[in-house]
Amino acid sequence: MSCAETLDTHGQVILPSRLAQIKVGETTQQQVLQLLGSPSAQGTLNDSRWYYITSTVGSKAFQPYNLKSRKVLVLDFDPSSTVVLKMAQKTEAQGREIDPDSTKTSTQGQSMGFTEQMFGNLGMGAK
Repeated sequence: MSCAETLDTHGQVILPSRLAQIKVGETTQQQVLQLLGSPSAQGTLNDSRWYYITSTVGSKAFQPYNLKSRKVLVLDFDPSSTVVLKMAQKTEAQGREIDPDSTKTSTQGQSMGFTEQMFGNLGMGAK
């Protein structure tokens, strides 16, 4: 007997009728908020870029996360007038794999030995 796959949608489901109401050069950030709600994310270095992300994921035994589809709506706003400058839709096929950097960032601070850690956990550490 096989287990049936369960499909879950994560993020915001954007209705085509709502998306059609967004006009480049006319629609403001406030109007976008009313039509689509808050964005899933904003640009890290550019808060005038909003992302609306929708993912459909399948789950079954021994395969808890199987991405079926991902859609990303990217909206760029004019910082001075808050009007939509550009609108683009992307799919998972346009995404890129990111390989995390395995190097470590050194931190400034004290390195404690075994004894200091033990006494520190008991509340007897040096202050």
